[in-house]
Amino acid sequence: MNEKDPITDDIIRTVKTRLTGPTPFYYFSYVRNGSDFKFNVEVGDYGELATVIPQGSELVMRAGNGSVIRMQSVEEATSQIIDDFGSKITSYNITFQMTEQDMRAIAESGIVFIRIKAMKNTFSDQQIPIAVVEISKANAECIFK
Repeated sequence: MNEKDPITDDIIRTVKTRLTGPTPFYYFSYVRNGSDFKFNVEVGDYGELATVIPQGSELVMRAGNGSVIRMQSVEEATSQIIDDFGSKITSYNITFQMTEQDMRAIAESGIVFIRIKAMKNTFSDQQIPIAVVEISKANAECIFK
């Protein structure tokens, strides 16, 4: 998806990828606004939680080339409760600051592993399936086009 920044006239490019689902679900998006790069994670699972994921929470990824990418959330993430045909799902949307170098590492080799602070204030480790590694790589390449 491409939008135009109303202040700078830069193109804001967003590419979204489904990691797992339907629940727990993880989606991640790459966002580029000029020279500013962000990594968004949408995560959700059954249950009703009211925890807050604080600003500065860390996400750690391993790119396919072996490099370790560390990012911090730019703001706190509060829960959103979704009614799924009578069942409650707690969802979070977390935005992390990313460097261009990190985005290029993903564009070259994809994401193979993610560790993120989970909704229950534990850590969630996600080994990325090979098909999604390739999608993560292709989608990151799109950010630079």
